[in-house]
Amino acid sequence: MLFRFAYIGLCLLSIALSFYAKNQLERFLQTNTAITNETSLGDYKNLARVAMYIVLTQMLLLFCAFGSCVFSIFQQGFKGAFSLFLLGFAVAFAGQVGELEEKSRNLTCATEELENQYKQITHTWRKKALPDF
Repeated sequence: MLFRFAYIGLCLLSIALSFYAKNQLERFLQTNTAITNETSLGDYKNLARVAMYIVLTQMLLLFCAFGSCVFSIFQQGFKGAFSLFLLGFAVAFAGQVGELEEKSRNLTCATEELENQYKQITHTWRKKALPDF
């Protein structure tokens, strides 16, 4: 029973993080259609930093949720497998956030200097686990 509640809580927390990330991304994309100055680049840095930490947290939450679901299935039998739908919803919400992240990574820049910094931040966001900017 404990694993079932842990599973539900972890999935709901992951969904809540997805909504938060989606809200942050939408707000950024509404105010910044391009990287035009240092302020918009700073906003992009903050967005990337928060998004990177959210992704790491969600990976941990979803991994633990899957483990809790497996233990719940062992305790309840096959009928516990129907709870995997909640995990599917959590992953689907995270996928929607991924689409917005991709939009924010493909903005145009006003100057070449801003573009070089923007590309460096984008590379870190895509390839590294923790921000180093």
